[in-house]
Amino acid sequence: MIHYEICPYCGQGAVRKAKIKRNEKSIIICEECDTVWEKEINDKTGISLQYFLRYEGIDVNYDDWNELDLEESDE
Repeated sequence: MIHYEICPYCGQGAVRKAKIKRNEKSIIICEECDTVWEKEINDKTGISLQYFLRYEGIDVNYDDWNELDLEESDE
C-alpha cells in the first residue's frame, strides 16, 4: 500500500509518486496544486509541474498530467 502525505504547499492535496512517460524520470507530485519534487518533500524544494516539464525539455501545451504515469496502490 502507498502512503500519501498532504502537500506542504497547498495543505490539501495528496502527494503521489509518478514517472514522466517520455524520460522515465521518477518524481513526486501533489494531486491538487501540481507541485513536483524529485526527492525530499518540503515547502522549500517544490516546483510547478509545468516548469518542471519545461526544465526537462518537454514543452506541453495541453493537459500536463497526460505526461505522467501515476503509481497505483496495491490494494
